[in-house]
Amino acid sequence: MTLQPITYLLPDNLDLAEFEKRLSETGHFSDDPPRQALQTFLDSFDWRIWLSGAELVFEEDDSSNRLCWRAKKKQDQSECLVLEEAPGFPSQLPAGSLRERITAAVDMRILLPMVKVKQQLRILRQLNSDDKTVLRLVLQTNSYVSADGKQKGELEHRVQLQPLKGYQKPFLKMQSELQSLGLQRASQSLFVDALSGIGRRPEDYSSKLNYRLDPNARSDATAKQILLSLLHTLEENIAGTKANLDSEFLHDLRVATRRSRSAMTQIKGVFDPQELEPFKQGFAWIGKVTGPTRDMDVYLLKFADYQQSLPKKLRPDLSPFYDFLLAHHKQAQTELVSKLNSPHFRKLLKEWRQWLEMPVPNVSSQPNAVRPIAKLADQRIYKIYKRVRKDGLAIEQDSPPEMLHELRKDCKKLRYLMEFFQSLYPKPEIRRLVKLLKILLDNLGDFQDLQVQAEALESFGEQMQKEGAPASAMMAMGVLVGNLLSRQEQAREEFAQLILDFNAKQNTRAFKQLFGAASST
Repeated sequence: MTLQPITYLLPDNLDLAEFEKRLSETGHFSDDPPRQALQTFLDSFDWRIWLSGAELVFEEDDSSNRLCWRAKKKQDQSECLVLEEAPGFPSQLPAGSLRERITAAVDMRILLPMVKVKQQLRILRQLNSDDKTVLRLVLQTNSYVSADGKQKGELEHRVQLQPLKGYQKPFLKMQSELQSLGLQRASQSLFVDALSGIGRRPEDYSSKLNYRLDPNARSDATAKQILLSLLHTLEENIAGTKANLDSEFLHDLRVATRRSRSAMTQIKGVFDPQELEPFKQGFAWIGKVTGPTRDMDVYLLKFADYQQSLPKKLRPDLSPFYDFLLAHHKQAQTELVSKLNSPHFRKLLKEWRQWLEMPVPNVSSQPNAVRPIAKLADQRIYKIYKRVRKDGLAIEQDSPPEMLHELRKDCKKLRYLMEFFQSLYPKPEIRRLVKLLKILLDNLGDFQDLQVQAEALESFGEQMQKEGAPASAMMAMGVLVGNLLSRQEQAREEFAQLILDFNAKQNTRAFKQLFGAASST
């Protein structure tokens, strides 16, 4: 049996000094010189390390600094690496298994300090009759500090029992003795305790739509609930977007904006159109001003794939394109920050929040305002589904691309509605249908995005030529555009089968059973 360290908390009636006194009665101990340590717990803004089943901590003490991946359940899957400083992006780490683990978890996101723990450590070594160390006890005095240093406080004292290979009996005996002294195993990690100290918890931010809706609640009140949640997500991503920490901050801000616009237009008949119109225009403006920076983000994220898609001989010739993207991203980011710092943006969000937080009127002139949200959700989802089904089946091999673009818009509306109201439906059924819709949407998205990319790259090539880029770069760009258009044709060919799969009899029946009841009311 492989023994693992066990962490205990002291009971309220026992401090570290008294504990050490009682411990000395159980055996012969030698203590090492006390030392200090600092633990900085890292994760992405949206908790991807935690969601992968681990904690990531950068440990600093007198001897060395190291980055440690700690699996929450299987301690034998933990791993550490000696490093001088905490990394930002996984790409900054040396090649190896730890870098691979972190990259698989966070992808393109930056690692951020979530909370810090300052430690005063005393290590007691229990000695046998031969003065050999048979186990270690680490006495911890811990305090938390927020990443910005503004919040500080004390944490409960901890005692960690550490086994040594070949000395199982002393370890098991010490377990019993610690329990007899009233020590209890720590129920949560030091990371979670420190987060609680600063008023946070793991997964306290997510861009996912994971709220619970009351099926009998008024539709106008529920719509405000959804829109308030989306506003919170948008606001949470403003600082990271302005600081350009990673591309996902702007991505999540834009998704929250698109979802808000969709909710305003697709949850119909619940609000006064005249009251809503200024906010529709305002959120359209947010979408517009955030577009150029996001475009540059996307092309920079795709650059490595672009380069790999070229023959090896041409790959170095694409480097001027990367420099072009960096320069234009910098310019777009500067303009975006100016817009996000503007009085117009602050006023828009302030007035939108005030309007959303106003109680809904007892009596409303809007046709669907007081209707139970479950009824309205059924009706709206099924109506758009039928439109998607009809328009999708009408697309033939020689249909113009515009028909696929319009279908994609309707598929997006359908997906947003299904995600807004997913908690009103049995989880397995709604998830299966959302997944089915995503397959079709991915194909339609590829078809349109590849066309947009090809057109954009042609335009970029013209700009680069004016800015003095070499002819070799233009040739590489031309080959790249050809590759994109070829992939677009492939996506178009795949669509024919995907739309048939989407409209298979069992799927049509599933949509009707889940949402179709309202079609007869």
